[in-house]
Amino acid sequence: MAEKKDTTDWEGKWDKRDTQWDHGESSPALVKLLQDEDTKDLIPLEGVGLVPGCGAGYDVQTLATVRRHMIGLDISKTAVDICNKTHPDASASNYEFVLCDFFKYPPPAGGYILGYDYTMLCALPPILREDWAARYAEIIKPGGVLICLMFPLVEKEGGPPYALTVQL
Repeated sequence: MAEKKDTTDWEGKWDKRDTQWDHGESSPALVKLLQDEDTKDLIPLEGVGLVPGCGAGYDVQTLATVRRHMIGLDISKTAVDICNKTHPDASASNYEFVLCDFFKYPPPAGGYILGYDYTMLCALPPILREDWAARYAEIIKPGGVLICLMFPLVEKEGGPPYALTVQL
């Protein structure tokens, strides 16, 4: 059986700055989620969290607190280099950036308390969605939280981004 994989040249996209998903700031929906009185308490206050496909790292920075260590993961060396240049105070601010494949990166003992996915799911070919879900089920600890902002909720062919529905 052939291995399922993403054949998108993410390194090439970052190297050429073909990054239309990068708006130079954290996702407004994430910021609202963290500030809204009705939703901010849903986010675990302490532990280790993961942002796979972290891009330029803005959401990693936004999610990091003194008690919540965040790991931004990306498969592109250029993206991780940009993260480290853009966020030189990351280690002092309780977050870090790692070059690795989400499907291969080892979780901490006991798993992550928080997973955040905004643009990674829609960037993966649909054939990898079940693997994405299985991986999160494996690495999020019991009682942990997965935040998945779904984009784009439109009908279209091809990608990335690939169209999503609430049902996936």
